[in-house]
Amino acid sequence: MRLLTPLAMLFVAAAWAGEEPPKALSPEARKNEYAALQKELEASRPIQGATREEALAYVELAVDKYAKFARDNPQSAEGFEAALTLATLLSQIGHKDALKSAELAIAAAPKAGVDVKRIALCWAMVAFGRLQKEDAAGAREALGKIKPLDAEIYKQLVGQFDEAEKQLAAAREATARLQPGKEPFPIEGQDTAGKAVSLAGFKGKVVVVDFWASWCEPCMQEMPGLVKLYKEQHARGLEVLGISLDKDEESLQNAVQEQGIAWPVIFDSAGGQHPIAGKWAIRSIPATFVLDRKGIIRHVNLRGEELAQAVAKLLEEKP
Repeated sequence: MRLLTPLAMLFVAAAWAGEEPPKALSPEARKNEYAALQKELEASRPIQGATREEALAYVELAVDKYAKFARDNPQSAEGFEAALTLATLLSQIGHKDALKSAELAIAAAPKAGVDVKRIALCWAMVAFGRLQKEDAAGAREALGKIKPLDAEIYKQLVGQFDEAEKQLAAAREATARLQPGKEPFPIEGQDTAGKAVSLAGFKGKVVVVDFWASWCEPCMQEMPGLVKLYKEQHARGLEVLGISLDKDEESLQNAVQEQGIAWPVIFDSAGGQHPIAGKWAIRSIPATFVLDRKGIIRHVNLRGEELAQAVAKLLEEKP
């Protein structure tokens, strides 16, 4: 008995739903249709300086067009290329459907006629995608698929994969620790004025630890409110410690001046690394942690009026 592939089952399900499965194209027609699709999407690609909405619209269009073409043309070189192109795009921007697209590329790949290195790349994306979803067994299974395709790529990835597993384990540990009622990890560094600063030095104060960057639109939308809160409550014992994930110190300095930031900010991106953000398992910004006068985390990721109210209540507590 021959089992149906996942893609074949999709076509059967479509037929059951009263939909006709897509008609198989001739190799030449499929090649021409894919070329037209590439041309259409290239013409729709956002120009430099495009708005966030324009970029998101392009991604949605790419997901719709490339995924449909790959599903309609399984086991073909063009279907594989469509899914791989989509998977690469989504992986680069950390899109939630990147793993799904990489798996689609593998399912769409023909048995012959495709560079095995590119299939190995797909399995690598699947492995790391599953690891991000904490599916260690599935990730290891995907990694094992690479070895017979390209032993050299497999050898290179094993070390990276082992390190990624360690980082995710550390992130899980950090996430469990960085919760209300727990004592946070220490922070030490130099602020934008070159002065030494540490989280431990703020004991006895209410502290807002703010992870942000000038390139982060939501961060900059929240910044005026945080500046206002600091001005109103600093004299009562509020401190703010900024941790910047800016790409360069010049951008950080400009933002500090333009926003009127009066609290210490540590540049956490030297050499392209983020040691503090990594230790604190920061996966997105803005990220805020509110500490009481004893240095214990009391609130995580509050914004606006909720943050102001929480700070006001903590300031009333005795050390």
